[in-house]
Amino acid sequence: MTDMEGATIRSEQGVTLSLCLVSWIDFLLHFENYKRSTAEKLTKEPLTVPSIVRQFQCENLEAFMDRLQKDEDLLQKWIAVEKRGLGRKRKKYNTLIHIEECTEESVEDQLDQAA
Repeated sequence: MTDMEGATIRSEQGVTLSLCLVSWIDFLLHFENYKRSTAEKLTKEPLTVPSIVRQFQCENLEAFMDRLQKDEDLLQKWIAVEKRGLGRKRKKYNTLIHIEECTEESVEDQLDQAA
């Protein structure tokens, strides 16, 4: 088990994937700072991650408000989608096989029933 900044990761593949995602996020943030600096929208100092996130949240809110004003049915559609997702049924789980009782035949029966 590896502990990476408080998150427990149980496999090398998980660590590799996490490092890859962190690298991509870091790249995107640096790229965003670069774009804003070349467009002269940025001061001399680069923005912090929370500042970039807040700017994107503000842009998303503005886009949402514009869409809300243009599409009168948007709220009704949104409410309908939310109502469809309200009642979810529990996933059916297969019965457990006790290891002491496990035989080759019982495993094959369980696999046949699952298919």
